[in-house]
Amino acid sequence: MAHTIDLIPEPAESAAATRARPAAAGTSRARSRTLDRVAVAALVVLFVAGLGLRATGLGRVGFAEDEINKLEAVRSYARGDITPNAEHPMLMKTLIYVSVEAARVWNWGWIDAPGDKSRTFRISDEAALRFPNALFGALTVLPLFLLTHAFFGRRTALVAAALWAGGVNAVTYNRAAKEDTLLVFFMLSAFYLYVRAKQTSGFEPKRKRNFYVGGGVSFGLMLASKYFPHYLGLNMLYHHFARLREREPGEPRGSTPAIFYAALLAAFLLANPALLLPETWRYIDAYSSERLLTHHGYLFDGALYPNHVSATPFGTPFYFYLLFLAIKVPLPVVAAMLGGLALCVRRRREPGAQFLLMMFVLWIVPYSVMGAKWLRYTLSLMPLVYMLAAVGVVALLGWASKLARGDGSRAAGRNLPARLAVAAVLAVFVAWPAWDAFASRPHHALYTNALADGRAGDFFPHDEFYDDGLREALKFVADEATPGALVAHETPGVARYYLEKFGRADLQSRVLSDPQFRPEDAQRPAYFVLQRGRTYFENREKMDAVRAGLPKVYEGFIEGASAVEVYAAR
Repeated sequence: MAHTIDLIPEPAESAAATRARPAAAGTSRARSRTLDRVAVAALVVLFVAGLGLRATGLGRVGFAEDEINKLEAVRSYARGDITPNAEHPMLMKTLIYVSVEAARVWNWGWIDAPGDKSRTFRISDEAALRFPNALFGALTVLPLFLLTHAFFGRRTALVAAALWAGGVNAVTYNRAAKEDTLLVFFMLSAFYLYVRAKQTSGFEPKRKRNFYVGGGVSFGLMLASKYFPHYLGLNMLYHHFARLREREPGEPRGSTPAIFYAALLAAFLLANPALLLPETWRYIDAYSSERLLTHHGYLFDGALYPNHVSATPFGTPFYFYLLFLAIKVPLPVVAAMLGGLALCVRRRREPGAQFLLMMFVLWIVPYSVMGAKWLRYTLSLMPLVYMLAAVGVVALLGWASKLARGDGSRAAGRNLPARLAVAAVLAVFVAWPAWDAFASRPHHALYTNALADGRAGDFFPHDEFYDDGLREALKFVADEATPGALVAHETPGVARYYLEKFGRADLQSRVLSDPQFRPEDAQRPAYFVLQRGRTYFENREKMDAVRAGLPKVYEGFIEGASAVEVYAAR
């Protein structure tokens, strides 16, 4: 079987021991195959449950401005133009294009259905746009399981996969049409395949090469999802220092072959051909030099901070992501993560502990120093958080089971107290966080743990609301406004889409932060749509003036938090 690739490697066992005890070895292999089948069944259950959390009610929250940019890019793709939204690669937009076209065909089949059935079974633009990320977000349990299994074993891997499947922080950004979901899926796949290449003996060159090719393709697709090449660099840095296995006598050296880089480049360009166009490079140059920025600032805990790369290291405060971990992650996961972190420090000479410590520190420190910070970036942090938490949970499972057994005998491990202890640990550290995700639907981004209870939307309003409630506010304006009225806002794409959808293309749309726009000089009647999460240096004084001088005619609340206000000048 040397020519095959086993994704879940067998537990390590010496050849001598196997020959000396053939019956025991056969029993061990049979037990391992049984456990593999159990693991596969568990992963299927976790995938289905995770997809249910991510895909249910995808259209219940209106579009965010970033998502409208994706929808407009996809519409350009349909016309043969692949240059829009060029600051991001093509892979996610290609998947969205397929999803939107499939939804269009599906909806066409219901065009003659009775009204109730048509509304029930039709797929909204919001759901079609977000579905690819919901699907890949749920599928991420597989590479996360495999990577954790390669370092820590089956039990830890299943706990990590379960934490991801039901993790409110993973679910939140898997339900948004942003590139981070695909980045994480292919990043974890690439990490795993590269680890397996390093773990494979040089005496199995074909098998080793296949893992390298798979890792290269995965890294290429990661870059075709989001231009974050530093994860490739971190992978190479880790393997430069870490030793996953001892080289056998006479074994060829295991340096990364050229075919790895060839596979990476081929996958990257095939999935992202827009990079070959001169227009893309001109756009990326303008975008990366911040010439396309029309507003600046991030409202964080009631204060406005610069939030762009050139502000580094004086942008949003360095504790931005530490606060996120403290108040936006379920407390059992935080506790288990801290326990796992302590265990990894104790075991820092082991490959798995080295991987988690290096990746965690080199995520937190650079991202905390960088001037531009967004909560969606934390999606690439959460696999590390869940892996650390799984290490802590499994250690606690062992301790609780041993304590419940009393005499420490393995046979007594089947007794009721031990089983109850294991069930209690899993209920607190796995089921409880999953319930938090279920209970916070569909507004998962507003979840806070007990440390910030009652303050949802106060600390990270832009990311916590992400234009949630804006659709309903624009519906109010569409119903109330007289023909030709003016609507001022900070979301030209969302306003254009929903005002057209609500049959009010006659309304005149203006961007509040536009330096040429002055609220006091605006024509009447005018409606001002204000979002606390979209407070910028360019519109802060204008928003204050509107609130002070005009009556509020609408306020949209999400989970008790004020998300959007409408003021009218008639």
